[in-house]
Amino acid sequence: MNEVLHAIAGRYSCRGFSGQPVSRADLETITRAGTQAPSARGNAPWYLAVVTNRELIGQIRDNAFEVLIRRDKEGHQRIVERGGDLFYNAQALIVVATRPTHDLTPAEFDAGLLTENICLAAHSIGLGTCICGYATNAFHVFRSPDGERFSRRLEFPYGYQMTVGILVGHPALSKEPHPADTSVVRFFE
Repeated sequence: MNEVLHAIAGRYSCRGFSGQPVSRADLETITRAGTQAPSARGNAPWYLAVVTNRELIGQIRDNAFEVLIRRDKEGHQRIVERGGDLFYNAQALIVVATRPTHDLTPAEFDAGLLTENICLAAHSIGLGTCICGYATNAFHVFRSPDGERFSRRLEFPYGYQMTVGILVGHPALSKEPHPADTSVVRFFE
């Protein structure tokens, strides 16, 4: 199996990080891989804020968790059952923000390509990742009064808003990746 297929087959959502810091070099490597993702018309409508400041990660996590408690009781319970830490002790948070595009392809689609590149690159160098949609709770003003503050603190360019968070760290545990469900594939020859 080639290296790319091996990374795709082995990557899983890590929900337990060791607490060991992630090196700046590793973060630069995986974010570079992310920015090499294709985007509609080459627009690259993304901005990445790489957060390793433990206090700031904690503020974003706590704010997102408070919103989760109020808005999604089942999601909150799932996190409690997994130990209660919404970010699973990740030592880095990559915040992906996007700007609206005037294209038929929404910016969120492009952000998905970037996110997958980051996650596969991280897995290929021994890091764990978890795509954390709940992190967006801390940024959207209609859900959180601190959304504007976080956006300013992370220096989002004008018009950009939080799209997804990627938790990054050294895995404290591993698990089997989701099995491929090839029953959803149809060939028409």
